[in-house]
Amino acid sequence: MIMMTEEVKSQHDAPSDISQLPVVWRYELLKYLRSWRLYASVAIVIAVMALMYLLPPLLGEPYSGTDTQTAIWVQPADGFSGVSDGPMTVYAIGVVNRSQIDIDSLVVYRDGAVYPFANGTNWFLNEVEYGSASVYTIVFLQDITGSAITATYEWYISPESFETLFLNFASFLIIICATFFAADAIVSEFQNRTGYLVFPNPIKRSVLFLGKFSASLTAGLMVVTLFYGILAVLSMISARGIDDDFLLSFGYAVEFLIAAVAVGYLISSLLKGSTGAIVLTFFLFLMILPIVDSVSMFSGVKIEGSLTFSSDALIYILTDPYPVDETMQMGGFTLNSYYPDQVLAAVTMAAYALASLGLGIFMFNRKQLVG
Repeated sequence: MIMMTEEVKSQHDAPSDISQLPVVWRYELLKYLRSWRLYASVAIVIAVMALMYLLPPLLGEPYSGTDTQTAIWVQPADGFSGVSDGPMTVYAIGVVNRSQIDIDSLVVYRDGAVYPFANGTNWFLNEVEYGSASVYTIVFLQDITGSAITATYEWYISPESFETLFLNFASFLIIICATFFAADAIVSEFQNRTGYLVFPNPIKRSVLFLGKFSASLTAGLMVVTLFYGILAVLSMISARGIDDDFLLSFGYAVEFLIAAVAVGYLISSLLKGSTGAIVLTFFLFLMILPIVDSVSMFSGVKIEGSLTFSSDALIYILTDPYPVDETMQMGGFTLNSYYPDQVLAAVTMAAYALASLGLGIFMFNRKQLVG
């Protein structure tokens, strides 16, 4: 009799919090997969990236091309710092006005006639690295004084420059994800009275909160990963490669997504209406925090604790070397350009995520269904 009682009791025990969490995540994610918001986010990614990719070439700014008989800026070797003659006599240095060229396509002309490479006895090409960009110089080993030097070569945009064009949209995309998938995730349970069906179940509110948060984060991660995946393919096609720090940029983007979704859940736990939560989340990241960030330009105070300021690291991380803070005088005003520290930016975003999640769970547990 005792054995039967224990068996019946074990069959009616509520599942553990850990086992309930993936169940909540699965059903919430299924809700997103069936909603218009996820498909709208994907459509925005595809439409905006297509527009950003096609518009520059249509406006006369292609990503690659061929410079034909382009003048080369030439100066005597003794006036070009950083170049050593070595065992050869260097007469002059010519600079190619492109950061990325196809070396095999280079043809040099002297006074309109092809000036052959001649196994390196006439000239050779020297590549000077400046971070992720390159400067190509033609080192002349023969006296070309008084000659007009031109060149024909194929050029293409650098991966850093190409990817930076698109990464300015990444932050806005993450704001959209936080607005679509987080802003009304909690408050809608109270406003739509669905909490009357959900809350009586034997599940802790903290588990429900974290399960819904995980689903929102998964939906946002799908959108952000799609963006970076398309960008990687386009970069391979147009820039012939991917920047070395591309994955690090993706890492910053994921961290910003986690923090933004967490802040969205906090707002959703605080407010009473879905519309207010959506509007506040969107404008907090789009206008309010960026306005605070812009104050530092004139005040001379670097606002390291701003979430949107820290998120800019996902763009600047591609710049090699990483930009440093600088001050400029313009029209009697002092303008300050500040850049987020790479490590501090990661710490700040993590702090926002943890603090928002903790406070959001606390407010959710205290919130009552009324009416």
